[in-house]
This record gives sequence, C-alpha cells and structure tokens, in this order.
Amino acid sequence: MLDYAIEKAREIDLDENYVRVYAVITDKRGRIVSEAHNSYTKTHPIQARFAKYVGNEEAVYLHAEIRAMVNCKEGQGHKMYVARVGRTGNPLPACPCKICQAAIEGLGVVKSVEYTV
Repeated sequence: MLDYAIEKAREIDLDENYVRVYAVITDKRGRIVSEAHNSYTKTHPIQARFAKYVGNEEAVYLHAEIRAMVNCKEGQGHKMYVARVGRTGNPLPACPCKICQAAIEGLGVVKSVEYTV
C-alpha cells in the first residue's frame, strides 16, 4: 500500500516548490477507505485546532494525513500509509509532523502509521 501512496504522490499536480504528500487509510482487511493529498489552498477546523494545540497556528493548510482522517467514516480506519516525494518523484521521509501526530493520537481514526523513510 505504501507503493500505491508513492505513485499517487507522484501524480499530484503542484508547483515544483511544494512538497507532495499522499495519505491512504485502510480498514482491517487492507481495503482503502480514505485517501487524500496535502493542499496549499484549503484548510479545515480540525487542521487549525491541532496546529494551535502544538503551537504552530500558522500551519492552517490541510495536511494529507488530516485530510484523509476527516474524509474517513467513523470506525472504518485501521492503518495509515503516508508517502512524500521530491521534485523528481523520489520518495522522501514522511514521518508525521507534530500537528499530524497530535491529530492521529487525538482523533483515534487509525491504530498505526507507516510512512516513507
């Protein structure tokens, strides 16, 4: 599933100066229940809430992990896969930032996270 997330991150159409991150949430059987990429134009109250919680209020644009959790129906999520790719499409470390880590723990949508290293 991480390979799938990497391929989807490569497809994101963003200016080359922006980071491309893609998150996929699966259920216990490994079926995709939600997926999303980061946005530099959209925000969400949950993004703002956790940004404020960790003291990073200016980070209001939707991160892929939070966007995927917001789109996930309650009780469906089990595991999250997060991929980050560079300008040339090469995988980069995608360890969740403080905001996303707080949201993962606080929302309880997924039990574990696997990401590109």
